[in-house]
Amino acid sequence: MRYSIFALTMGATELGLRLKQHLPEAILYSKPAFAQITKQAGQTTGIIPIEVPLKELVQDEFKASDLMIFIMATGIVVRMIAPHLQHKGKDPGILVMDEDGRNIISLLSGHLGGANEWTRRLATLLEANPVITTASDVRGLLSVDLFAEENNCGFEDWEGAKKVTAHLINGGTVGVFSEVTLKTLPQGYEQVSRRNELMEYAFGIVVAHERTNNQKDINIIVQLFPKNIVVGIGCRRDTPTDVILEEIQHTFQDQNLSTSSIVKFVTVDVKQDEVGLQEVAQSFKVPLEVIQRQRIKEVEEQFETSVFVRKTIGVGAVSGPCAYLGSNRGRLILEKRKNRGITLSIAEMVIECNKG
Repeated sequence: MRYSIFALTMGATELGLRLKQHLPEAILYSKPAFAQITKQAGQTTGIIPIEVPLKELVQDEFKASDLMIFIMATGIVVRMIAPHLQHKGKDPGILVMDEDGRNIISLLSGHLGGANEWTRRLATLLEANPVITTASDVRGLLSVDLFAEENNCGFEDWEGAKKVTAHLINGGTVGVFSEVTLKTLPQGYEQVSRRNELMEYAFGIVVAHERTNNQKDINIIVQLFPKNIVVGIGCRRDTPTDVILEEIQHTFQDQNLSTSSIVKFVTVDVKQDEVGLQEVAQSFKVPLEVIQRQRIKEVEEQFETSVFVRKTIGVGAVSGPCAYLGSNRGRLILEKRKNRGITLSIAEMVIECNKG
């Protein structure tokens, strides 16, 4: 996680130092004069002087940070971040504070960006007033995106999720059909045992790996995808990142699966420095796990092997054994697909999605 704090006055810088006591890994940006003063006073190390226009710095950190804390006027912050807004599923959490530390405002990405939770947490630590305006939070309801997060699921239908959340806020009830065990079933959500029972509700949620088609007798169904899919992967040396991404997308489409379910990629040890694989994992914001060849040798007889691959790296198969071992010997959904020098295998972890 990357946290960044921005302070333009001496008072704001001092508050930034207090924040760093609770977030020691955070980067605190301050004007050069204030950074030097605090350094001379022995109050801190690691304050980075703002040497470029603040707009440029904010642009760079907006892409890199998971949480950005601005100790300044809200209007300034709104104008600076406005050109960089993309989507609530991608934007970082944004907090705004006055330099006296009296109020902390959750400004952007309150749910998936974590701004609401950080607002509450820091308000408690600093004895400040948390300002949260998200309707579902105000009413004590769990929005669809938080419902998905708490049950370790991903989703794609943002517009549908907004409509379902609005239905909950307006006092409605949502039917839920799930193929996995759910960790939470909060107020407003009612679980059903059969999918066709969702027809009794105006709005419904399906939790399943395979994509479901919307039903005609229901206004809207939002599908959540359990995050317990492991992708075993191998490729020729220096395969471009975009080529690997295209093959992953095509493979998941053919299998009627969502890439939102991917919890990690797994490859063999000789491929751990492959730039394309590293960048693919980063693009999905999941880890790239490495399996040693000795472990693969113990199970490779269960998979189709290649004489060429064995001569090249010492084992006869990569993606299948990697998916199998990386999923804790889970169920193989796709044993192997090979195209354009890329091999892919898909497995479902044996643990339930809500325990990941």
